[in-house]
Amino acid sequence: MNKRNTIIPAVLVVAFIAIIFVLVKVIKKDDRKEKIERNYGISHIETKITSNGIEETKPEDAVPQKEQLIQNLKDKGYDIEYYDTVFDSDISCYRIYATKNNEFIDICYDLTEENAETAFYEYENKYDKYYLMAMNGTFVYCISDKKVFKDAGFKSLANNGIQYINH
Repeated sequence: MNKRNTIIPAVLVVAFIAIIFVLVKVIKKDDRKEKIERNYGISHIETKITSNGIEETKPEDAVPQKEQLIQNLKDKGYDIEYYDTVFDSDISCYRIYATKNNEFIDICYDLTEENAETAFYEYENKYDKYYLMAMNGTFVYCISDKKVFKDAGFKSLANNGIQYINH
């Protein structure tokens, strides 16, 4: 009888530890879904193969031209604001900030190669809720969700720089 009294609590303790272990694994697995995919360098490459050979994908191929972006956003009913610097910094650019309800796109054109990375870190400090934040060549942008990505005229995640995708 004494042996039975010892075995039952031991089995319960082992079962309790196993349940805790499984729960911790499940919680960590779910937590990973909320993480940000951080890519540095060339990421999400798209290669065009033609009769002339392989064509390099350039940032200009992935990012809509500013006139086209503005027209796309106007057509979709976004409120658009224009700035000539990155937030309160002294980094000069042509910045477009467009909103519609809780959706937004904030993009800088005409940055120099030297200023693009600094501008990206300014964006990184400003925004914490977004779908996509990127420094693609000399373009820096932050987009709230996939719908805005499409509304703005982006067709590709192809990137040559830094890119954070929030899954």
